[in-house]
Amino acid sequence: MARGELRFLMPDYPPYTYQEQGQNKGIGYEAVAAIMADLQLPFSVRLVPHFGRAAVDLQQGKVDGFFLATESAERNSMAEFSQPVLMIQWTWVWLKQRSDLKPGAAGFKHQAQVSAQTNSNAFHWLKEQHYQVTAGTTDIRGLLNLLKFKRVDAILLPELTIKTLMKQQGIDSELYNFQQEVNLPFAIYINKTYLKKNPGFMQKLNAAIHRYQAKVSAVEAF
Repeated sequence: MARGELRFLMPDYPPYTYQEQGQNKGIGYEAVAAIMADLQLPFSVRLVPHFGRAAVDLQQGKVDGFFLATESAERNSMAEFSQPVLMIQWTWVWLKQRSDLKPGAAGFKHQAQVSAQTNSNAFHWLKEQHYQVTAGTTDIRGLLNLLKFKRVDAILLPELTIKTLMKQQGIDSELYNFQQEVNLPFAIYINKTYLKKNPGFMQKLNAAIHRYQAKVSAVEAF
């Protein structure tokens, strides 16, 4: 087991990972902190504005990993994806006044102008699935403005995240429709360079994640 400090990045992605008055916060951060405590491994965390920045720093070897993230081929080329820490729901969001919009309907993919956070997996997924994608914003908070000013018809973002941002910005969520598109593993990426120097670490990390999940399940069952 490695004993040096594990250097992590986490994106500004409330309510999963964010900072408040300089303190690391979020359900994702708390989960990772519990897992690292189980491993008795010291770690540091630096907040970055978005997933694209985390991937660049990881590729340049500046950090040992980042959390939490969904999986992609690009990320897998430079890091290893852990067992799921949480599950995340990518969800369509659009104005209720747009009664003509129906995500999942045959015409939606070809007619609706949609967007997501730039450089996120959701943004790349929209392109891969051949949606009519409009340029997004690197700041997730700006996505709501795209909807508000009708620059796009719908956005794709985790439901918990979009509802958290609406609450922060004083936006009435009752004015919007929400429809889940896909449920995905949300996990920790560890740099392959780190793993070469610390053989067996990924197995220990995944075992700690399993123990964390078991504790969470036990509390929920109680």
